[in-house]
Amino acid sequence: MFVTMEHATRDNRPKILKKCTLPLTGVEVVDHIITELAWIDVTPEGLVLKELAPDATIEQVQAVTEPKLIIPPDGPAKMPVAAQ
Repeated sequence: MFVTMEHATRDNRPKILKKCTLPLTGVEVVDHIITELAWIDVTPEGLVLKELAPDATIEQVQAVTEPKLIIPPDGPAKMPVAAQ
């Protein structure tokens, strides 16, 4: 299952949290989270930062992600730039 969402709130607080505080419609069903900043895989080991938006940095994404992200050994890939 894919979830597409904005990465942070209007006041730049994380939306990706260690524990959800809202009512859940499904438990442990999300496989991928896609935001304007990154593509994150949800794994049993934790959240793996797979791809970064062209203008995003690892530090920027981690700053608005509550759980500690797992960075692949080769680093995350860069998302392609959208055609204008």
